[in-house]
Amino acid sequence: MDHRCVKRIPVALALSLTAVFFIDCGSPFRSREPLLITSPFVLFEGIESHASRLQTFQGRARLSVNSEQGAFQGSIKISVKMPDSLWMKVEGPLGVDIATGRFAADHVVLYSPWENTVYEGTFQSMRDHALLPVDMGFSNMALSILGLLIPDYWTVDDSSLSVSSDSRKYMVDLGYGEYIWVEPRGPVISRWEKKDNGGETLWVWEAKEFRKRKGIQLPQIIRMTTYQPRQRVTLVYESIKTNRPMRDGWCRMKIPEGVETIEL
Repeated sequence: MDHRCVKRIPVALALSLTAVFFIDCGSPFRSREPLLITSPFVLFEGIESHASRLQTFQGRARLSVNSEQGAFQGSIKISVKMPDSLWMKVEGPLGVDIATGRFAADHVVLYSPWENTVYEGTFQSMRDHALLPVDMGFSNMALSILGLLIPDYWTVDDSSLSVSSDSRKYMVDLGYGEYIWVEPRGPVISRWEKKDNGGETLWVWEAKEFRKRKGIQLPQIIRMTTYQPRQRVTLVYESIKTNRPMRDGWCRMKIPEGVETIEL
């Protein structure tokens, strides 16, 4: 297939899908626990152990996208079965279908009803056509939506760990211009920032308003801001259910006959 002939997803849909992959009200998340961890490896093991408690997730969130191309307001439904299955549906105002996606192992299907088109391929092929974020596998993609990101164990040393200025969070320098802030309760990452070689911020991922659900700290708000180009994507969860049995057919997609299929 000639990839030069592949249709690109229009801006509204592409932005909505981006919101799925990256990602101030009520009382703030604070911990009174003493900050005693001195090794980033111990801290990262705690982050991974906490995230591993999540087996299934079902949620609905308000979705907003603001970019140089315009603004989008809608909602998103998300279902995840760890370690390798995710289903999502993006709706616009008045419940208009924008996109449905299914991610299973290394196979991705994206359906755009208003384009009457299905895009199908692997994670790598979707990345190659700028439909998924670069250098993100399924695990961290799914966990970024839920607010349970896990950093790489092998990019840091003990000197990279410090306590943030408010003394209630850990801060870790991951190298290559990347920094994370970790809340001790969980522990969970509440901020991940990437800078370029000149010190300019490229993107910031934030998670706020954490609440415990069946022993798992999950945020109500997830926000991703990029600066080149400028774009802000926000998920505000209105409903979250964790570690409940998934009904049969939970990740099925209803695709009518006659829809064009583009294999990437």
